[in-house]
Amino acid sequence: MLAIILTIILSLMISYLFTMDSSPVTLSLGTATLSGIHLFYIVFVSIIIGVLLASVTTIINLAKSKLMIFGKNSDLKKSYKISDQLQGKVNKLEEEKSNLKEQLKDPQPTRKLPFSFKIGQKDQK
Repeated sequence: MLAIILTIILSLMISYLFTMDSSPVTLSLGTATLSGIHLFYIVFVSIIIGVLLASVTTIINLAKSKLMIFGKNSDLKKSYKISDQLQGKVNKLEEEKSNLKEQLKDPQPTRKLPFSFKIGQKDQK
């Protein structure tokens, strides 16, 4: 913003110095003719129009970049959310894995059958 203000002031000073002989000129805009306008005013209005056009294009580019950054931020937030969900699933699976390992470490009690059975022998009573 400071650069724009300094540019305007500098251009006004230069235009004033170069148009010291501010004699009236005739300005033709299509079919309309304006006469008796000092050259300094024509230069001043030209500079103001240029600054306004530059400001408009700068604002448009700024708005485009802000919208693009906003879109990237929303994508990034979605990625963080998915990452958190996946981390939760990983934690659950690790907990389940450790539980299964503990179950494998614990010795299972040997089960005894309610009767004894020997292969090749008949049951005697």
